Amino acid sequence: MQLFVSDDDVAALENSLSELRGEPKIAATVALGWHLRQRDSMRALRLVNTVLPLLGDAPQAPPGQARTPVPHRARAALAAAEAQALLCEFEASERWLGEARAHVDPDTDAQIEGDAFLVESLLAKTRGQRERELAAVERAIEFYAASGAPERLSIARMWASYERSFTQPELESSLGLEPPGQAWPQAGIAWDALWSAARALGLSYRNPAASAAVFQHAADQARQVGMVRLEIVAMINAGAARQGTGDYDMASDCFDIAATRARATGWPMLVGATNTRVGELLQTLGAFEESRALLSEAILQLSTVPRCLNLAIACSALAQTLLAMDRPVEALEPMREAIAMYRETGFSHTLALNLIFQARGLAAAGLPSEALAVLDEAQAMIDQLQLDTLHAGVSDVLADLHHRFELPAPPGMALPTAALHFGEDTLARGRAIEGWKAPARLHAFLAERWAEAGDHARAYEHARQALQAKEQESTQKMNYPLALARLRRRGTRPSDVDASPAAAAGDERPRRQAGATLTPKERSILLLLARNYSNKEIAKAIATSDETVKWHLKNLFNKLGAGSRKHAVTRARTLGFISFSS
Repeated sequence: MQLFVSDDDVAALENSLSELRGEPKIAATVALGWHLRQRDSMRALRLVNTVLPLLGDAPQAPPGQARTPVPHRARAALAAAEAQALLCEFEASERWLGEARAHVDPDTDAQIEGDAFLVESLLAKTRGQRERELAAVERAIEFYAASGAPERLSIARMWASYERSFTQPELESSLGLEPPGQAWPQAGIAWDALWSAARALGLSYRNPAASAAVFQHAADQARQVGMVRLEIVAMINAGAARQGTGDYDMASDCFDIAATRARATGWPMLVGATNTRVGELLQTLGAFEESRALLSEAILQLSTVPRCLNLAIACSALAQTLLAMDRPVEALEPMREAIAMYRETGFSHTLALNLIFQARGLAAAGLPSEALAVLDEAQAMIDQLQLDTLHAGVSDVLADLHHRFELPAPPGMALPTAALHFGEDTLARGRAIEGWKAPARLHAFLAERWAEAGDHARAYEHARQALQAKEQESTQKMNYPLALARLRRRGTRPSDVDASPAAAAGDERPRRQAGATLTPKERSILLLLARNYSNKEIAKAIATSDETVKWHLKNLFNKLGAGSRKHAVTRARTLGFISFSS
């Protein structure tokens, strides 16, 4: 059975079911469930549950002997394992994976064992188990190489390269892999989708505009063969790259497509990821309160799954929105959480960028020593990984730090002040980046510093450019009313999760996640927790019993994804349920 097929192949398979009977119909039903595992995870699960009673189970084997595998049962269980992993039902996915392996029968399904390793890799990815994820795909490569499956081997090798490119996008050599032959056309499309996504990740730090086009190509290729998860992720990344180049209309289009696809799947991790990106773009377009609300919602959605890259991105985005709202002290906690998760997951490139953001927040919060220490770490990573486009960000923060605080001047400084030295360096480094535009605030900063230094000609020139940039920025935001309206509609649509196939099928889990808001009583208890009240003191304050307080605390911990009283308070502050002064 092939790993990936076209929509036409799926439609033909579905149409054939009405004409089949007996074992051929069972085989076709299992195949349909397999090929729907990402296209429609809930339907795939229903098909598996429908066909399992027809398959039966192997009789218990005598001690020391393996039981006889039931034909098609392993493939049906494997489809269910992948579907449950994407729905973040991890324990169920692990059980299905074990069921699949218990019924592996190479005589009737020659590649099932290798396919099981690929499913395990995806399961490990959704669980945030990076080492297990990479080890599983390497085991798949070994199996396909030994079993003589060249198309699958080619895909698995590219799959491994794509996964490695998240933490090592500069390794172009990892992309020098041969595509599969022509015997299985869909294999070539799947390979190209993975290759393009890996290449786009490598381009994203050097040429965002080019990476956006490659990401969109990857998404299109992935869609053709039912690789829906890769399609959504690639489209999210394409939107982020478009946003980075200032093309907000195209960015909002990408996010809208990704959000629509994610909502239809009912996969909580990608629903939260798309909400994060919409929240980021709302912040860029100046809709700060809407951005903060949507990002807090995204963090809640992502807190129901293990700590992961998507949650780190959401926390970082919330911190940047709070910083844009001139709330730097509140921004520090979500940024610290983001930094911790980037360290845990090993995403060094993104960690370097976020360390720069963290330093900016620390500077605004009046903590120059901490900001400088963070910048030193960021600079070391930038040098080690050759992330040349991030040098401008470091200089920008240093200019701000030297303006705010009395700090030693850098060696070899030729300009009147350190703030001017680093400000002009930011401008020079930024202009070397394709598609970069100097923000109005940078020119305004330089105009003020040159005026203070007595060079009114330079001050006037920067003031003039600041006005031009401000006008362009204002016009730019006014020129994107459709993007802003689309994002607002997407960000405030309350039934996004309920509209998913999972909800239509009666799955209560997405509804619970979507409705994970706090009651007035829970908010009151949170405020008392923040003041270090004991359970008995809380019970007395709100006139209830100790047991009722325990019940409320259990609900609070579940909703906030917290494991302790202190963590619950931290999460509540990060999500905006209580203020940092509480």
